[in-house]
Amino acid sequence: MTTKPTIVMAGFALALAGACGGGANDVLNVGGDAAADTGTDTDTDTDTDTDTDTDSDTDTDTDSDTDTDSDTDTDTGTSACVDEDSDWWCVPEDCDDSDPDVYPNAPEIPGNGKDDDCDGATDEGTDVDPCGTDPNCASVSVGPSGDPPTGFALPGDTPSPDNVGADGVARDTDGYLGLDNSHAAFDFLWVADDTSYNVGFVSKISTTPFATAPKYREVARYVTVTCLSNGADGSNEGVVLGQAPAAALCADGEHGCCTRSEAQPGPNSKHQAVQVVNNRPSRTAVDFNGDVWVANRAFDGQPSATKIANSLTDCVDRNGDSLIQTSSDVNGDGIITTDCNNDNLPDNASTVCVPPNAHEFYGLDDECVLFTVNTGLPSTMGRPLALGPGTDGVFGASDAWAGTWTDGKFVRIDGKTGQIKQSVQILAQAGISPNPYGAVVDRYGILWAPNEAQYALFYFDTENPSNQGMVQNPLGGGGFYGIAVDGYSVDNPDGGPDVEIQQIWLGEVTGSGAYRYRPIRNQGFAGLALGTWAHATFGATAQGRGIGVDDRTPVSFVWVALDGAVTGPASIGRIPTNISDGTTTMTAGDLFATGQLTTLGAGVAFDRDIWGINQGSSSATHFSVDPSGNVTMPPDTIPLDDKPAAAENFCNPGVPTAYCKPHPYTYSDFTGFGLRNFTNPHGEYTWIQEGCADGTTTWLKVLWDSALPPNSSITVSARTADDLTGLKTATWYGPYPVSPAELDKAPGPVLPNPAKLLQARFEFTTKDKLSSPKLKGFQITYDCNTSK
Repeated sequence: MTTKPTIVMAGFALALAGACGGGANDVLNVGGDAAADTGTDTDTDTDTDTDTDTDSDTDTDTDSDTDTDSDTDTDTGTSACVDEDSDWWCVPEDCDDSDPDVYPNAPEIPGNGKDDDCDGATDEGTDVDPCGTDPNCASVSVGPSGDPPTGFALPGDTPSPDNVGADGVARDTDGYLGLDNSHAAFDFLWVADDTSYNVGFVSKISTTPFATAPKYREVARYVTVTCLSNGADGSNEGVVLGQAPAAALCADGEHGCCTRSEAQPGPNSKHQAVQVVNNRPSRTAVDFNGDVWVANRAFDGQPSATKIANSLTDCVDRNGDSLIQTSSDVNGDGIITTDCNNDNLPDNASTVCVPPNAHEFYGLDDECVLFTVNTGLPSTMGRPLALGPGTDGVFGASDAWAGTWTDGKFVRIDGKTGQIKQSVQILAQAGISPNPYGAVVDRYGILWAPNEAQYALFYFDTENPSNQGMVQNPLGGGGFYGIAVDGYSVDNPDGGPDVEIQQIWLGEVTGSGAYRYRPIRNQGFAGLALGTWAHATFGATAQGRGIGVDDRTPVSFVWVALDGAVTGPASIGRIPTNISDGTTTMTAGDLFATGQLTTLGAGVAFDRDIWGINQGSSSATHFSVDPSGNVTMPPDTIPLDDKPAAAENFCNPGVPTAYCKPHPYTYSDFTGFGLRNFTNPHGEYTWIQEGCADGTTTWLKVLWDSALPPNSSITVSARTADDLTGLKTATWYGPYPVSPAELDKAPGPVLPNPAKLLQARFEFTTKDKLSSPKLKGFQITYDCNTSK
């Protein structure tokens, strides 16, 4: 059965013409039978009934009309209707199928002279002026449906507006805002450089091609810890990055190189020290703000997780000079120089470069490395890392789930504060101990974590961690490695939107391919253990490592890194997400050589091109991929070794086996594509409004005009302050689910009020990747009272 949605359109003075009534389009769907066909066929079509359509119904269906098709209108065609104005309603229910703003149950729009809701009355129950009779009331109107109509400004416009923010939304051909997958702020790879200088860094690579060579570039590089997590108490304590500290750090547990939070208290029941050598980072994860988390394994040392800001506006001016000291590709050569004075140690803020070298790396002085959190006991190895909703839900800073390999524990780190707010011990199942090697959180809030080189896939409910389980692969082959979730869905047997299954994909180490686990999603937590397995094999000796999934239609693909069994030629393998249960042997046409050594990571960029991360070659590989999933050009290679002429042990020349070059080791969701597209597709648009020029401003309402397909929404949240600094950290109130958002009522009241500034946040969500909510316009009203 096709269900027709209600579209919420709570707007203001729309200057659109038209009236309820006839027209050529109004007769398209009124020719159905009222009862079962009988008698002689006297029409001119090819069926056996007496109506003028072309079906052969006998009125034995179970939908709400009287014909035999599977929709709810009164025609007899096999589709629901012909919707001429694309408002998801058809005649006769839609009393004007040439006007998308007119349909049953639409809100009446003030002053437009139309029967918006098709109830036979015009402008009933509306207030033309949202300020009413209040002489102090003022308003601002924004958007194509505003009065007067305006365009929606976006941050990428020229000139760039200073009061607008946007993420995951774009203007359509009508000028309306809708969800969009081209997230400019997310066009980066975040690659963990495992062994750099015996410390460990993370490289930020732009996935947007440049007009001049090099086409793809590393644009920043960061150390994966900071000694300045704790504001005034933080200090680098004379640390020379790349060398072991001369004395114990953070000795009193409060001052110096201390962690922001920790799995157990440090000295004097305060903080533990941050480890500054041998951090050996591997997994990275990009959150809903575009910021990155990186997990430090640290092997025999202290595991940790660090958060790094993507945008300069979120970095911290720690030295108070009104500038942000941070890494960037100053000379535009596509690779970050980490040793500009040629002393075989990484640079910091005080380094004096040797010409013509540029100062591009700031080490422990980098002001975009926000904080470090110690995630487990020493020697427990911080391997798995996954992101999920934070304090503000899916919007804003994501919470990080960081795990330790040897003891099977996870901690949940608040994405805003860096404080550990929850600890979860995974329990042994069926006699198998948990040793989580990676992790992913699906849209249902289930965290999945495989044991490496075994057949055990553990999982627990992040909202109720006492709900735990484990499933095992029955198909044979190699063990598990990287992990990803997809957007696979099936038809809803009850009608309505498809049911999202969220299949789990695992790279096959010691084999050559990947596994797919398809859980049962409609039988509660217990159903998660009742799923089915598939095995895709390439039949070669190359091991399956990292894994990423795209969202192409009609068929999406899994992309798995095949490392060449460490020493052989490496490649990326392609697997359709709809493969059948059991074992499927892939073809040579599904293998794409990287031309590099030891490809460990495979990821999907936001333009849906594919990237490989090559440990043996210290490089990244880019594949251009068309909408059908075909690789269209030879791969591009992006080098990450900024000292190619130096020996491998340049940072520790007395140790022949020392590794000083990057050797990237990343195979998690290092672009954020999986989190954004599969865990929770969403977008947001923010607007900062100044109040009255004189006197006080009391904020009254936010009204908005939207079109909502099934299973989508636009909600509004608001916050206020007297200046931009205060606004940045102010509390969000909301979300208000329907217009108008009356700011003095629940889920408010919005405080402080009066205030000089208001920021409105419009949040777009959908459970259907083929449709998007649309924001057509909004209005903010406020009261100016010079006597207050």
